[in-house]
Amino acid sequence: MSKKPLFISITKISYIHATKHLSKNQVDKLFKAGERAYELGSPLNRFITIHYDDYANKKRPQKFILEYLEHTRKWLTRRGLPVAYLYTLENGKTKGIHAHLLIHIPNGYQVAYKKAMRGWFPFEVKSPRFVFKPIGYPPFGGLHSLNEIYGVLRYICKGLDPATPINGIEPKSQGEIMGRRWGASNSLR
Repeated sequence: MSKKPLFISITKISYIHATKHLSKNQVDKLFKAGERAYELGSPLNRFITIHYDDYANKKRPQKFILEYLEHTRKWLTRRGLPVAYLYTLENGKTKGIHAHLLIHIPNGYQVAYKKAMRGWFPFEVKSPRFVFKPIGYPPFGGLHSLNEIYGVLRYICKGLDPATPINGIEPKSQGEIMGRRWGASNSLR
């Protein structure tokens, strides 16, 4: 009796296990992605939080956000704009599954982008389920640790493993997520 080989898709491997924290390496990659966006002239100028626990597939919570980001990528590309974003997922005790996204949307496109987003979600794009905030930057070349982007990065990385502290980040439990807790656009990797 011959055994059939076991084939596992690379895309499914990340969904096999549960994660409780971001590693130091992952946090470093998120900070580098934020810096790279600034250096490329596509600063992550919008901080978006989406609460979608009631719409999330608990075994694959990334699917909801990745579908939203695919809409965003297509929208930006059709307009000849750069695609730059990063995100983290959390599963808080009170708020359930939600995502924090930092994204580059040029200033002249803010209103059109928010209008387009209304058709991408199965719920209304408004507070408290959806929060859309600006991120301030200094003049080009003046980026340093006191700027707002680093504060926002520290906040979205609060799910850092408490056993590997990073200066400036206060680790807090962000619940269990099946699979990958973070991601970045190809342009920022």
